[in-house]
Amino acid sequence: MENHNASTIGLIIKNHRKQAGFTQFELSELIEIDDKQLGKIERGVHYPSVPTFLKIIKTLNINIEEFYSDNSASVSPQESKLMRLIRASSQKELELVYKILEVIRNN
Repeated sequence: MENHNASTIGLIIKNHRKQAGFTQFELSELIEIDDKQLGKIERGVHYPSVPTFLKIIKTLNINIEEFYSDNSASVSPQESKLMRLIRASSQKELELVYKILEVIRNN
């Protein structure tokens, strides 16, 4: 596993914040930090403190594994949603989805 730099962490947080429909101000209010500080985190100027990081991932429902994946920065919000659905699916559901995707890709 690879640890990410502040820019990559900020990008992951920003993508999830936007996906959740929050402005920086709204999220900063929820996690009790200054909106300027959140902006610095999202731009990669600063790493979040551990308590702030935990509040962010809890509020935005981010799987912590996203921060330890080799390609997290390139994962779109839609891909992230899909991965969460896949992890929560039964084997039977996964087989059905796979068949559907095969049909779509072959047409």
